[in-house]
Amino acid sequence: MSPGWNRILVAVMAVACLVAAFAIALTDSMDNLWCGSFVRAGLLLGALWIGLPTKGRAAAWANVSPYWILAAGAGIVLIGRVVKRPQVLIPFIAAFFILTWVWPLLTGRRR
Repeated sequence: MSPGWNRILVAVMAVACLVAAFAIALTDSMDNLWCGSFVRAGLLLGALWIGLPTKGRAAAWANVSPYWILAAGAGIVLIGRVVKRPQVLIPFIAAFFILTWVWPLLTGRRR
């Protein structure tokens, strides 16, 4: 099976999971265990679908150095050990994202 078909199948499974979650939420409630499971699976498959390769571009993780992966993992473990409430860091992560990715696009400068 070609990579294009795999990408389509992942998209179909993501949409099916999200539709199933929506149907369960309509008939029962969002507190249902299956509804939450389908939402998580659908969002995860959707994120995987975005990262999968297409004919014109390589996979999103194709150019990532193994050292960056190790550094990110070590950073996550370190933050989990040092910070008692890691959810406090969410605004700082959002600000970092805006400053490094969005701001250069708005100002016309290259990264």
